[in-house]
Amino acid sequence: MVHSGEQAAPTLHDLPEAGAEPDHSDGSAAYQFLGTRWNLQIISALLDGYTRFTEIALLLNLNSRTLAERLKHLELEGIAVRRGHNQIPVRVEYELTAKGQALREVVSEIRKWALQADGQTAMEVIGETNGGRYAEHDILRIG
Repeated sequence: MVHSGEQAAPTLHDLPEAGAEPDHSDGSAAYQFLGTRWNLQIISALLDGYTRFTEIALLLNLNSRTLAERLKHLELEGIAVRRGHNQIPVRVEYELTAKGQALREVVSEIRKWALQADGQTAMEVIGETNGGRYAEHDILRIG
């Protein structure tokens, strides 16, 4: 769901114009998808073993509505799957698909780049913006 003032998040399947064949040879659709706010952070959290909706929301200091929207988008792209458990209270967990797991190396390289680009200071600054959570868990906040 898109809220007022927000644009719909791009998908890997967006066409430049109606009826046109997409040209993804330059990787632009993937760059745009991965650059969409919160996508990489959520993927990174799932790669690190955070599976419950509430865990991810707390880790990223992200409101429930935004997280639900981003997770739904990741599901539609085939990056993540949602698993609901019949128990009280309701427990919802997310897991990366093989397509999502294939991003492990991408996330790892971005983490390496962040450390090399500005040394430990980059991770410390990122962590300080959210009570140390990002530095503590090595999750990058991009965007």
